[in-house]
Amino acid sequence: MHFAAVALQEATRSYDKLYDYIVPERYRECVQPGMRVIIPFGPSNRLRTAYIINLHSDNNENENIKYKEIHEIVDHEPLLTEEMIKLVLWMKKRYFCTYGDAIRAMLPSGINLKKQVYIRITSSFDDYIRQNNTILNSEQKKLLNKIARKSQGVLKENIVSDEESSDFIKGLFDKGILEEFEQFGQIVTEKTVKAVRPVISKEEFDFLVERGRIRSIYPVRIMDVLYNEEYCTLQDLTLISGVSYSTVRNMVNKGWIEYFDFELERDPFTDLIIERIEKPVLTEEQLTAVNNILPLLEERKLHEVLIHGITGSGKTEIYLNLIEAAVEKGRTSIVLVPEISLTPQMVSRFKGRFGDRIAVQHSRLSHGERYDQWRKIRAGEVDVVIGARSAVFAPLTNIGFIIIDEEHELTYKSENTPRYDARHIARARCNINGAVLVLGSATPSLETYYRAQKGKISLYTLKNRPNYLPLPEVEIVDLREELKAGNRKIISRRLEEELVKNKEKSEQSIIFINRRGYASFLLCQECGYVLKCPNCSITLTVHSYDKLAVCHYCGYSRPIPVICPECESQNIKPFGTGTQKVQEELENHPAGFKILRMDLDTTQGKHGHRKILEAFKNKEADILLGTQMVAKGHDFPEVSLVGILSADSFLFSSDYRASERTFQLITQASGRAGRGSVSGRVILQAYNVDDYAIKAGIAQDYEMFYNAEILMRQKFISPPFCHIGVIIVSGENEGDVKTSINRLKGKILARYKANRGFICSEPLPCPVSMIRNRFRWRIIIKMASLNKMIELMNYTVDIYDKLAVKGTSLTVDIDPASMV
Repeated sequence: MHFAAVALQEATRSYDKLYDYIVPERYRECVQPGMRVIIPFGPSNRLRTAYIINLHSDNNENENIKYKEIHEIVDHEPLLTEEMIKLVLWMKKRYFCTYGDAIRAMLPSGINLKKQVYIRITSSFDDYIRQNNTILNSEQKKLLNKIARKSQGVLKENIVSDEESSDFIKGLFDKGILEEFEQFGQIVTEKTVKAVRPVISKEEFDFLVERGRIRSIYPVRIMDVLYNEEYCTLQDLTLISGVSYSTVRNMVNKGWIEYFDFELERDPFTDLIIERIEKPVLTEEQLTAVNNILPLLEERKLHEVLIHGITGSGKTEIYLNLIEAAVEKGRTSIVLVPEISLTPQMVSRFKGRFGDRIAVQHSRLSHGERYDQWRKIRAGEVDVVIGARSAVFAPLTNIGFIIIDEEHELTYKSENTPRYDARHIARARCNINGAVLVLGSATPSLETYYRAQKGKISLYTLKNRPNYLPLPEVEIVDLREELKAGNRKIISRRLEEELVKNKEKSEQSIIFINRRGYASFLLCQECGYVLKCPNCSITLTVHSYDKLAVCHYCGYSRPIPVICPECESQNIKPFGTGTQKVQEELENHPAGFKILRMDLDTTQGKHGHRKILEAFKNKEADILLGTQMVAKGHDFPEVSLVGILSADSFLFSSDYRASERTFQLITQASGRAGRGSVSGRVILQAYNVDDYAIKAGIAQDYEMFYNAEILMRQKFISPPFCHIGVIIVSGENEGDVKTSINRLKGKILARYKANRGFICSEPLPCPVSMIRNRFRWRIIIKMASLNKMIELMNYTVDIYDKLAVKGTSLTVDIDPASMV
């Protein structure tokens, strides 16, 4: 007898394990690990989707168990490679997730099988129509014609839309005129997809917002996308705007938008401008790095390399040369970038060098595009895959290089289940493939640089730019002195002066501020009332363009009040500064600046990033203003000035990485200036000008910063001298949350307090103590051993349901991206 050990696509941890099923005779010749199957599961034998993890014979067959047979094998070829199956098994333990969670992270969204209910006519249908044709109304006839036209059946959810039609259909089921049947299918393979377009004009919708008839930010986000894009597929709309299908359906019912069928465009490279430049001669530093890294390919074992190069030092050209050599040897490569906004720029350069054997993977692709790109990779038609975090799972074989550009960026760490770190996944894949992991950054993470200093990874340094232009000069403006001089504007006098000069010389500028929206909060200057989210322990951010106050955690929004809700004073004003407020100040300047703003609010459209970047590259604006998106990796030769606003804003957070993030952002933002033929300059505005992170950023001296920060990390026992585990318990009743987390702490202490380097905090509320009406308490654990920390976290997840108060939930993570 032949068995398949399968993992369920959907399962909770309590029953997430491998189940043995008999492989029927008809499938024995074609069955392979990695295929999807339909299996009868549980006492009721309900059909469920699963993945074959391994195949085995009946050597260990248990005679007391009555094994079930696989109902159906879905795929002709395995979706999961042997390597991917190894990764699934590793990720389940490393990231405390289910098999299904790990598999979903690896496959393109929309590929999972969905059980759908269909309706079709029976043999009694024609007789029923002849007998009842005169008494059926027009709507009923229309409904029946729609079902009869499709012999393969019609989706029930597309037919039953209201109570009246539901009752009518139910009556036909009872009479045997219609029948239901279930079918598993992939939405992603459809030739046409449901799309959405606006029905009412922007002016009509803005009127509804102004009158306060729209109480949520989600309809506003949907309409922003649709007015910008004209239409959008339903899947893309929910992905881009972060809304549920029910929200879209509700807007359709209100007559604001409508559904229509749209033929899916599956080419993600449409309209992409390919950058074809002559292959440059490598500098001595670049050549040294390439010549030392390439021989590592021949060793067929894991090697890690850090390329630490100043901004604009030509790290991308090293990547291109390494990958070109790998392709010649028949090996493939993955290139990861930290932001989707950087993908078009990187793809353009790589397609210019490697042609069509390039694929891209990131979340802004439509389901169809992503699926088609994934199939090309899986079929071996691609040499190089470029993308954001999820591209690390690209199903390439015989990998030679995985390159992680801007390796220090926290965006490589997922904050959704499974909470994987793409850098760890890349290391695991390189280990399996005998490949080289290349980490590149001008500001490496302290953990990575510490490992390089200890000789655990190779280090190559690039201290010069290929054009031999110097790094931009950084000038600091002390905002305390600006206030003393009577300047209360956001832009300092010095920065204003340089922006005007740049415009007069037809040179471009970038302004970076790490906060979107118009203002951080609304404050009544009479009674001190601050407008807060009713669902979260956070103030509402003012968005002037939407005329809404918005919670960035749960999406709640309300019209901006003109009088204080508490004391009815009209003296309620916005405080703090965001990108929208800076834009307003610059647009009102007599110099007549042309501004492009790039933040989460302006890049929600599918090609939002690309449109803004191309417009700026084509000199359609004098100034590119934005959040972290503008500070990372972009190469604009015409930019000679960078302004950094509120450079010290990160320093006031409780995150142990606060100083590191400050230094990195100053250095990275500064590096956008002077990358062409014109020297660059940077104006940095801050209050806390004496902090060592600020001083090192001004000097653009990584060693200076590292030497100061590593002492602080050692003193306070922070990474790289330990691993940090965060255990969060949440629930609607704060007493239940406190009871559950205290019980958990007791169990953890009893089992692990004797371990070397073990430190456990008291249970305390999280910095954001409530999100979506759920109280949040946490324990922070520090341990020297990563393996012991993983063991502790798995133990915590396994025992939680047995000791926790019902209604509470648990979240665990190791070395999280955010300590909020």
